[in-house]
Amino acid sequence: MSYLVRFYQGQPHRVAHRVHRVNGVEGALCSQTPRPATGDTTRSGEWELVETLPPGVRLCRVCQKIQHKLDNPLPLRVENELERLAFWDPRAAALQRQKMLAYYRDKQLRQRRPSRNQRR
Repeated sequence: MSYLVRFYQGQPHRVAHRVHRVNGVEGALCSQTPRPATGDTTRSGEWELVETLPPGVRLCRVCQKIQHKLDNPLPLRVENELERLAFWDPRAAALQRQKMLAYYRDKQLRQRRPSRNQRR
């Protein structure tokens, strides 16, 4: 996993961001546009891409939340229903889980893309 960390005078900032890629530019996961991006420089320091978090640096809360949703997009209500179904029929629960994962991932993608009316 890659992280964006801002360094000022050789010291890392306390908060880092997970990385996503848009049109070949790597930026913070919590931003729809790839900003901040690797190599950006501001008065507060320069953004660099690192593979491991430096000591004392934590992840941005928004990045954590988005990453958790990307890893498991199923709501708690659906998870509970699948657990009940697995009690009676584990195979059916596994199939239903795959269907629900596909449905909620597709739903996430639709929510992230602006509709034609919003673009204007």
